[in-house]
Amino acid sequence: MFKLNQLSFFLIPLFLIFSATTMGQPIIKDPLQNYFSSYLPEKAYVHSNQQQYASGDKIFYKVYLMSKDGPSQFTKNVYAEWYDQDGKYISRQILPSIMGLAAGDFQIPEKYAGQWVYMKLFTAWMQEQNPTPFLVSSFRVLQANQAVLSPDNSPVGLQIKAEPEGGTWIKGIPSILTIRTSNGNDLPLAMNCRIVDPNGQVVSLVSTAPYGWGQVEITPTTSDSYYIQAEMPNGSWAQQALPKVLDNGVALRFDPVDHSFIVQRTTDASLSNQKLLIALMHKDELLLETSVSLQQKLRLKGRIRTDSFPTGFHRLIWFDEDKNVLGQRVFFLHQPESAALSLTIDTLNFEKKGGNVFTLVSQDSLLTSLSLSVTDADFDEADSNKSIYQLMGTEIFKSAPSQVHLAVTWAEQQNYRAIDQWLQAQDIWYPNINDAIAGKLIPIKAKKENSFITISGQITNLGERRTKKAGTMNLILSTNDEEKQMMSLELENDGSFKQEDVFYYDSVTVYLQPNKIVITNENKVQMQTNLLSAKPNQVMRVPSLQIAPSSDSLLLIQQKYAAEKRFLDSLLATKTLEDVVVTTNVKSKIEIMDEKYTTGMFTSDGIKFDIAGDNSAIMMSSVFAYLQGRVAGLQIRLDDFGTPTVTWRGDNTAVFLNEVQLQDTRVLNNIPMADVAFIKVFRPPFYGAYLGGSGGAIVVYTKRGDEPKNYDFSSLRRVQLEGYSRPMNWENSLIYQDDRKKPNKDIRKTLYWNPSIQLDGGAMGSFKFKFNNNDVTTRYRVIVEGFNKQGKLVRLEKVIAR
Repeated sequence: MFKLNQLSFFLIPLFLIFSATTMGQPIIKDPLQNYFSSYLPEKAYVHSNQQQYASGDKIFYKVYLMSKDGPSQFTKNVYAEWYDQDGKYISRQILPSIMGLAAGDFQIPEKYAGQWVYMKLFTAWMQEQNPTPFLVSSFRVLQANQAVLSPDNSPVGLQIKAEPEGGTWIKGIPSILTIRTSNGNDLPLAMNCRIVDPNGQVVSLVSTAPYGWGQVEITPTTSDSYYIQAEMPNGSWAQQALPKVLDNGVALRFDPVDHSFIVQRTTDASLSNQKLLIALMHKDELLLETSVSLQQKLRLKGRIRTDSFPTGFHRLIWFDEDKNVLGQRVFFLHQPESAALSLTIDTLNFEKKGGNVFTLVSQDSLLTSLSLSVTDADFDEADSNKSIYQLMGTEIFKSAPSQVHLAVTWAEQQNYRAIDQWLQAQDIWYPNINDAIAGKLIPIKAKKENSFITISGQITNLGERRTKKAGTMNLILSTNDEEKQMMSLELENDGSFKQEDVFYYDSVTVYLQPNKIVITNENKVQMQTNLLSAKPNQVMRVPSLQIAPSSDSLLLIQQKYAAEKRFLDSLLATKTLEDVVVTTNVKSKIEIMDEKYTTGMFTSDGIKFDIAGDNSAIMMSSVFAYLQGRVAGLQIRLDDFGTPTVTWRGDNTAVFLNEVQLQDTRVLNNIPMADVAFIKVFRPPFYGAYLGGSGGAIVVYTKRGDEPKNYDFSSLRRVQLEGYSRPMNWENSLIYQDDRKKPNKDIRKTLYWNPSIQLDGGAMGSFKFKFNNNDVTTRYRVIVEGFNKQGKLVRLEKVIAR
C-alpha cells in the first residue's frame, strides 16, 4: 500500500496554509461555478425486498433518484425494463416519481428457467444528461437441481486502468500511479503487475490485491512510453501502454489525510507554469481559490484548512498563470456526525408465526424518505455492492461507484488514505476545465418533466370554421377496470389539443368527440403521450456466467429453498379450496375501500369517507360541500359561484384527484358526487404534497368498474394509450388458523417490506412496524435505506438473533 513520502516534506523550506478565510478576490469563481452548475446528472438506486428469488416470486423495489442538490426534481416518469439471463426483453414497467421516489414490483414468470433477471432502469433525463444513461440491477433466481451460475470473475476481457495523480505524468517528478484491474464483467481482479520502462526493464512491482486496485510511486526518467504488465493465470503477461510522459511542466501531490500538498516543477518549466492558481470546488461552489509561486523554488509545500468545509467529495484543480488547467483530482472529506437512524426491539419472537414489533427512530430534523425490509438472515445475505451509498458523489462519478461498502467502513474508521485509494480507482468525471474558463456551459439536452402523463393529439382536416365551431375536444378516458374520467380540452387552430398531469394505471382507452361537430372519415386522429416508447426487440448486454463452487453452504441453503418452494407450489396448485383455512384480520368496509383505492404514501393514516356507501352524499353539490363541517380544523369556504378556499391551520390544503395533485381545485366542482367512491383527508403535514403539505391534504377517488355507472361510448373514435404499472401493496399479515389442516409450511424469505416510510425528528420521528415470522427463520436481517430532503443518504443494517 502506498504511503506518501513524509521525508520529502521536511526537505522543502517553505510551508503555506490556505483556508477559505484567506481567499483573496476570486479570479475564476464565476466561470467555474457557472460551468459546474450546468452539469445536472441524475443518478438512480434500487432497494429491493431481497436479493435471491425463485421462479414465480415477486420482486418488490423502491427507486431513489438523486441529483447533486438532493432528490431529483427533473423526473416524473421512471422506466424499468426487465431482461432474462440471455439479455432478451421480458417486459417493462412505468412508474410515477414523486420527489425523486418511485416504487414497483415485478413478477418472475412461474416457469422461468434462468438463474438471473436484470432490471434496466432509466428516465428521460438520464438518457440525455448522464455519462451513463441507465442503471442495471441484477437479481438471482434460484433453481433446484441446476449447477449454480455466477458472473464470470476470470481475467477474460481484462481491463487495466492506470492514471497518474492529477492526470499528468512529468519527467523527473515523482508521481503516484493508481492501477485498477477488472474483467469484461467489470468485476475487480486481484493481480500482480509490474511497471516496465521503454527498454523493457522492470521499474517497480505493484499488486492490485485484494480489492482490484493498487498504487505505486514512479519517477519517469524519459518521455518515451512506459508500460504496465499484468500476470495472467497461465503465467503470461498482458501489456498496456501507460499515459504519455511530458518533458516538462508542474505537478501537484496531495495528501488525503492532513490535506497537505507539494507542487513541483521541472527546471525548464515555462514561465506560465511557475505561478499556479489552485481552486477547490464542492459540487458547484468554489470554496477556495489561491495562488502559489514557484518562480524562486522548484518545490513548495502547503496545506489546506478544511475545518469549515462540508462532508463529501471535493475537486482540487490547478491552473497555470494563463488559467490553463494543469491537473485536477478528487478527494473525500468526512466530518464525523451522529447516526441518523436507530432501531429498537419492542417484541422479539422467533416462534412459528410469532409476532414481532420493532420501532425505527430518526434523529434527522428534516423529512427523510425510507424503505425497509426484514428478511431471513440465514438465507438472503446482503449484497455488499448494493447500497444507497451508490448515490454518493452524484456530481463526481460517471456511473455508480463500486465497492462502496469499503468506503463507508473506512470513513467510519477514519481511514482516509484507504478511502482515497478506493476513490482514485473509480470512474470519475473529469471535465474539460478549459471550457469552463472560456465561459462555456454543459448543454442541457433533456427537458424537465413538469407533469406525469401528458396526453396530446390532433385532428386533421377539420378546417378553420369547424375548429372554431367545436371550440373544445371532449375526451373520455376508460381504464381496464372501467373507471372513467371526462375532460374537455381547448382545440387549437390546427386541431391540436393537450392535457397535462393525467394519471392512470395499466392502459387507457380514450374516446374522442369534438364539441358540436362530428368526426368524419376525412379526419385523421393522432394521439400520443409523453411516455418513452418500449423497444421489445432490443437485446441488452448482460454479464457472462460461470459455474460457481458447489460447496458454498449459503448456495446450498438457497437451492434447498428453491426445491421446497417448487414442491409447495405444486401442492397449492392441486389442493381444493376447503383444504386451506386462511384468515386475515377482519376489516371494516371503510378499511377495504382504503386498501382498494390508496397506494404508496396515501396508505398512511387519515380520515376516511365511504361516499359510495353514503346515500346522502349524492345530494351534495360537490366534494367541498360534502366535507364542510365534517373534519375538525379543516376550513372550507365556498363563494357564490362555488369556488372553494380550503385551509388548515391557516395554510392552504393540497387537493388530489386519484392521487394526482390538482393546481386548480375547481376541477372537483365538475365531478358529480355520484361518480365519487372514496375520500381521504390527511392532517398536516402531508409530505406527499408539493412543498410539504403544511395544510394537510384532501384526496378524492372516483368510482371504478365494480361500482355502478351507466356509460356507452362504443360509437366514438377511440385510441389505446399505455399508462403506469399498477403497484401491488405488500401483504405480510396472513395467519393460518389451523396448522393441522395446512399441508404446506410458510417459507417466505421476506417477512416485511415497506417502501413508503416518511420520518423526521419531530412528531413523525418514529415508525413502529409489526411482522410475523415464517415457519423456519431463526435470524432476522433488517435493512433501512433512504435520503432526506437535502439528499443526505442514510442506511441501517442489523442482524437480530435469539
